[in-house]
Amino acid sequence: MNVVIINNLARFPGTARWDFHLVCYEEFLDHEAHDVSYIVNRRGRSGIMAPPGSHSVYELGRLDDIAAYRPILSRIASEHGPIDRLIVFSESLQDLGAQLREEFHIPGKWTAENRLGRDKLLMKARVSAAGLRTPRYTAITAGQVDDAIAFAASAGYPLILKPTNGQSSEGVRRIEDELQLRASVSALPAHETWDLEEFIDGTLLHIDGLVDPSGNVTLVVPSRYLNTCLDFTFGAPLGAITLEPGTVLHATVSRFSARCIEAIGLKACPFHLELFYTAEGELVFLEVGARVGGADVPSVIHRATGINLFCEWVNMSMGQVATLRAQQRSIGAWLMFPRPDGLPLRVRSVTRFDDRLRSLYRQLVPDEGQIIEHEDGYCSMQSGRFLFDSTSADEVESDVAHVLNAFSITTTEP
Repeated sequence: MNVVIINNLARFPGTARWDFHLVCYEEFLDHEAHDVSYIVNRRGRSGIMAPPGSHSVYELGRLDDIAAYRPILSRIASEHGPIDRLIVFSESLQDLGAQLREEFHIPGKWTAENRLGRDKLLMKARVSAAGLRTPRYTAITAGQVDDAIAFAASAGYPLILKPTNGQSSEGVRRIEDELQLRASVSALPAHETWDLEEFIDGTLLHIDGLVDPSGNVTLVVPSRYLNTCLDFTFGAPLGAITLEPGTVLHATVSRFSARCIEAIGLKACPFHLELFYTAEGELVFLEVGARVGGADVPSVIHRATGINLFCEWVNMSMGQVATLRAQQRSIGAWLMFPRPDGLPLRVRSVTRFDDRLRSLYRQLVPDEGQIIEHEDGYCSMQSGRFLFDSTSADEVESDVAHVLNAFSITTTEP
């Protein structure tokens, strides 16, 4: 096959840095059996580990300019024949990848199918049509202030206003009253439709897994968030602990999640689903991404189940044999503390937990004296990142709570 990979995921071999170590294109694809071409930015070039001479590389200054891809894909097609697959892992590039597949007639998710994992209004409509609970919601534009006020009269405050295809809580706003709602809706970008929805008071869960090419959910690993992605943008730590297998909650969440995924119609991909679990015991669908979860989610799942979500995504895309089912063998957790404000800053002191906690098997904190720079994305150098795993849920809960309470970092001007 003639395979093109768009990559912006970094690798840091031989260093203490964490990276996308589960993204091993050289292991996922036989570079001798296939014609493999990479389109990367500077960061993504570091993620290419295949032997020299087994592939081609095209580097772009930025990966969000679709016009820059067209001459490259045309050249690849002229040299190797029609492109058979276009592989894109990054959520920020899913829309671009779908459009390029459609333009170049490449098999895989085209624009309409891609929307199922990107358009928050569409996915909620499908889940709601299946009789499953979602927040009350409405589509809104800058010119619909009166419609937004009318919606608020029925849904109540606070409300949540967010882009229909956003990620990592970018652009998400909590609206407390009519004055704030009028101002926020009036200020929306022209010609954009946004999602205005009911605020749900409950525990936020993320559920990760796989759905096979026929649309059957085959792997489900539910987790309970520690704070939210929106909290993280305001300086709170972020993490999650997997739910304990065999419990009523684990089973209930797994069934509800599978029904949501199948109602939306996702196929042949991993998924990262978010739900609310209310104090009344109700599950409420929030949104889903047809991709691998961010931060350290894939590492936790790999440790607990043995499944590499990235690998199985490629296997399904390529029509290769895929491992789509596995038992959850342990309780896992991930935890990260955001970078301080005012970067760049030099680290004066930072808490380490070497050999002090039984379930803590990996940690990454900056060294004393190290300068912390700004980097995009959760999977970058933060103030601290921690991974936990144990067969004991109580042990993981206790160790995570200890790190939350004991971690600190102090910094100074560089």
